[in-house]
Amino acid sequence: MELDDKRFLDTLEESTLFYFDLFNFDGYDRFGNTIFEDLKYRLTSRSSIEYPKTKISSFEGALFRKGFHTKYVVYGIYKNEPELVNRNDTISIEPLREKIKPEEFNIPASVSLLIASKKATKVSQKGAVENVNQTAKVSAQNQDVRLIIIACFREAYFEESMLEEYYNDLSEIDYYMANGWVRIYLKDFPGYLIYEAKEVFPDAWRANFGE
Repeated sequence: MELDDKRFLDTLEESTLFYFDLFNFDGYDRFGNTIFEDLKYRLTSRSSIEYPKTKISSFEGALFRKGFHTKYVVYGIYKNEPELVNRNDTISIEPLREKIKPEEFNIPASVSLLIASKKATKVSQKGAVENVNQTAKVSAQNQDVRLIIIACFREAYFEESMLEEYYNDLSEIDYYMANGWVRIYLKDFPGYLIYEAKEVFPDAWRANFGE
């Protein structure tokens, strides 16, 4: 039986969420460009334990963005034939060994309907997912509330006119004095956004107010 035979198509899936494109609670690294390969390996391992008789014929990768989070998904497509049909069908399917690339997000039309029907059964979980997203957002905001320092001057040489050089589109700026130094920082731009700040101010660092 060819994989194009839609009568017995089914899927398994493995997914992970990244909050603010940075935080992930499953141990995946977005900057390593191996998320899809890692998800594929995890799906294969889980399938061999939970569904030992299931032979995945191909894999498809997808990426979804919504609000503050990005969802990476790998679908394992397999044939789910009734046992009676299996006895009469001796054609074997050679597993595909194509490497999933991050840019290959398109899902075949024949599989899209199947995936959509499976998603429809998860509508009741929407409220729980929204609560998790909100909790993750608050958790991320609470992880690091330090200031992001973008410049530092000796108090004796500092003049407020020096601030003009640091006006930016990320945030308003302000400064405070501590231990003979004047530190210029981003207002209302918490420490957990340090990587975004470094795109504009490469030498930025984090510190508590007054340090």
